[in-house]
Amino acid sequence: MKYNELFIKTTIECKKTGTYIGTGNPNSKILIIGKETATDVENKAKRDEHYVRFQRESLQDFEENAIKWDSNIKNKVEINSIPDWIGGKDSPLILNPLFPYKSMHPKEQKEGHTWRKYQKLHDLVFLNDLSLITKKEYDFHNHIFLTEMNSSPSKHTKYADKSGISNRKQFFKENEFFQNFPVIILACSNYINGNEIENIFNVTFDKKYGNGKQLFWTHYNSDKTKLVIHTRQLSTNVSNDLLREIANEVRNFIK
Repeated sequence: MKYNELFIKTTIECKKTGTYIGTGNPNSKILIIGKETATDVENKAKRDEHYVRFQRESLQDFEENAIKWDSNIKNKVEINSIPDWIGGKDSPLILNPLFPYKSMHPKEQKEGHTWRKYQKLHDLVFLNDLSLITKKEYDFHNHIFLTEMNSSPSKHTKYADKSGISNRKQFFKENEFFQNFPVIILACSNYINGNEIENIFNVTFDKKYGNGKQLFWTHYNSDKTKLVIHTRQLSTNVSNDLLREIANEVRNFIK
């Protein structure tokens, strides 16, 4: 695949500073910014040695994100050339940020897992269909790029070090690659507010949708070439109705 110049520039800069970039297809039209990457190196879940090793390797994978992207660019790595990930007790965590955990199936994770919500959103945007969620492997990385609002991984938000979020926001504001996405979904709840959204992404609030805890807000730039959606973290009890409404807005915008 051809990596765009804005992404190549970002990778060079982030490799120097050790800054996390993200995962998925960098040529996508859709960017999702979540809260933070979930790792549990302190083993708060009190699991076995295999679990602890997996968490440590996950953290290492996060920290080497820009290095791996640099390697992808230099070697012109394509999605189709990435081998399937094979899990298991003795399996090393060898991931590629272009398509991490390739071949993993939604059945392997609980209904409330963030990736299942991302897959549903993907299927609603591109297929307008939810029936395939248990019939195919994850493939949302093909059409979505993911990153995080918080650059400090944590298993749970309440334990997360949030001191670097303000710097992360400034990074998004100044970075051309992230600013260039026509659709940005801020799935990070109260990690950002309306005034910050308008300032960082140069957009203006448009409408509020949903009810109760299933809410989202739309924002557009002056010439309606950028749509920014702010909503809750896409996990746990996020409803299909919320995902469907968000997908409708995105699909109508990008078609």
